[in-house]
Amino acid sequence: MSIGSPLWEESKERKQTRKRLILYGALVTAIFFVLVSRLFWLQVMQEEIFLNKAISQSTRWITEKASRGEIMDHRGNVLVSNRPVYNLTLNYLGLKDQDITQVVEGLVSVLGDPDITVEAVQDSIDAQASRLYEPIVIKRDIPLETVIRLEERRWQLPGILIETSPQRYYPYGGLMGHILGYVHPIKEEIDQAGYENHGLGDLVGKTGIEKSYEFDLKGTNGYREVTVNARNHPLQEVSNLPSVSGNSLQLTVDLELQKVLEENFDSVLAAVAENYPKAQAGAAIVLDVNTGGVLASVSRPIMYPGDFNGNPLTQAQADYYFNQQPAALYNRAIQGSYVPGSTFKPITGMAALASGNITPETRITCTGSYWFKPYIKCTGVHGSLNYYQAMAKSCNVYFQEAARRAGIGMIGKIGHEFNMDAKTGLDLPFEGAGLLPSLNWQTIEFGRRSDVINKDIDKQLADLAATYQPLISQAATEQEKKSLERELRSKVNTLEARRRERLNADTIWREADTFNTGIGQGYNQYTIIELAAYTATIANGGTYYTPYVVDKIYNPDGSLKYQHEPESRKVDVEQWILDVTKEALTTVTRPGGTAYSAFAGLAPGIGGGAKTGTAQPGRVGYSKNKDFDGLFICFAPAENPQIAFACVMEHGHSGSGSAGRVAKAVLEYYFSEKPQEELPEEPAAQPGEGPGEQQVNAE
Repeated sequence: MSIGSPLWEESKERKQTRKRLILYGALVTAIFFVLVSRLFWLQVMQEEIFLNKAISQSTRWITEKASRGEIMDHRGNVLVSNRPVYNLTLNYLGLKDQDITQVVEGLVSVLGDPDITVEAVQDSIDAQASRLYEPIVIKRDIPLETVIRLEERRWQLPGILIETSPQRYYPYGGLMGHILGYVHPIKEEIDQAGYENHGLGDLVGKTGIEKSYEFDLKGTNGYREVTVNARNHPLQEVSNLPSVSGNSLQLTVDLELQKVLEENFDSVLAAVAENYPKAQAGAAIVLDVNTGGVLASVSRPIMYPGDFNGNPLTQAQADYYFNQQPAALYNRAIQGSYVPGSTFKPITGMAALASGNITPETRITCTGSYWFKPYIKCTGVHGSLNYYQAMAKSCNVYFQEAARRAGIGMIGKIGHEFNMDAKTGLDLPFEGAGLLPSLNWQTIEFGRRSDVINKDIDKQLADLAATYQPLISQAATEQEKKSLERELRSKVNTLEARRRERLNADTIWREADTFNTGIGQGYNQYTIIELAAYTATIANGGTYYTPYVVDKIYNPDGSLKYQHEPESRKVDVEQWILDVTKEALTTVTRPGGTAYSAFAGLAPGIGGGAKTGTAQPGRVGYSKNKDFDGLFICFAPAENPQIAFACVMEHGHSGSGSAGRVAKAVLEYYFSEKPQEELPEEPAAQPGEGPGEQQVNAE
């Protein structure tokens, strides 16, 4: 058989076919081996992992939000609690491969809520871009009807969940609003120390007690593990880790006294506004003189904490709280800085007594205006006055002369002892500090002003040089050069004269500044809490107590976690000076004194001390010699005082005619429940110490 015969070719083809079959068989065997190996790996070796994955795809971890702790008054009346609400949330990770825009559009279509738009939901998602593993709150406190509608369409809305959570409830509306504060969704706090356990959906305290005691009030969230079906409906609870509510706070505030203060402040403010329409704002505080505890506090315009309870403010609400004047969010009791007027005169009096240049019996003659420039007028022509009579009649002439004899250094020293130049340390956020024009303040403030003035003038001089030097160097003739040099010197001299004028006007303390300071005008500015604390210090004989609001903190099980211990220090003022000044303030409340109307008609034995004030703030919105703030400070009873009070009514015109009327209502209520035998007898005025029979103009 030849090599090229058909038989030979046929044998060759069979051989090649056999080789191919062997190759294909080996390939199929290999593939089969890989598949069997992979199946063995998945079903045997990876059984536990995939079992867990299967379980996780049919289970959900649901956060159980913890209730914030309750806030109570000192009698146990609940001021802030919680109520359950439905929140609409988006579980971003639960969307899987769904088109987010399509889901959101479907949600918007189902709800028909003008507050829930595609853009609004997308903004919420963008704001939480770094923490999309947490539920995104779309809207809080949705009605039950909306919940039912969403549940009926749940299969169309993957990732959309309804969560039940506790929300703050304020049973008394705006009562104590500024003290309590409000909660709102966490924002800038998320990266701050202490907020590590907070999530982006959490409501946190933003102002007031809610902010100061955030870490006590916030509880610990719980979790529920539940199985769900394909439509995300819960089938069975697998495990449950219950939440733990926050600690409860008990305040020093008395609810009934707070109501009396707020109701009467509002009624007096409305009455004053009939004659002085600008009277729309103010504040008042009542302190326990023997502990520093805040018994009541009010700031107007009113703030309603419930307005901020999770959902965005309406434009009208935003204007009310932030944009209008006066703005309502501002707590004027601890943040407002006010010219004190004559309520500062006890500081001036104590400084003069401490200097040794005046005694309680020293007599100064008032002719109706002070005899040194700027010849400030008095409230009347008072004649010859001692310390007690001058305080009763609030004589400007007497206290300007007392300020001159004391000197601004001594006034600053006494003011510092009563903490008039610093925050009181009250346990509420955003407290302001007073401005006491002491020598230390002058050094700092006038130094700062000098730097500003010098830098401004130096810059103008440098600009002149930069403009003229090229012109002078390029002058075509000697005459032109000299002309430019004369022009430059003239402008330099003008700027240097302006420098001296500004430095002389703004960086030098003058005698007139001391006189103004002595009667509570000029640079003086203090918060109402500062005025109340200094009044309490005089009343109790010289012990300065740091004001506070929270008295006790209770654990969730009701056990006591914390009991406040009053913080105090003794002021460095001689006791006889404190006693004399306290007595002088009691003459203000007797017939002829500027505060007599506030104390007239009170139960026998109450008595007390007070000081009225009428201040010219010089701020925007105040017309010179036309618009005045009314201020009032007082304590009661005269012997063994229990409470101190400070109040301002913006545009109130006079202290006794505005803030003094609020004080009267507070005193009447506070002592109406005191058994008469507990009240000391009111001391009679001593000869030569009373205000006399002359009735002076109220401040």
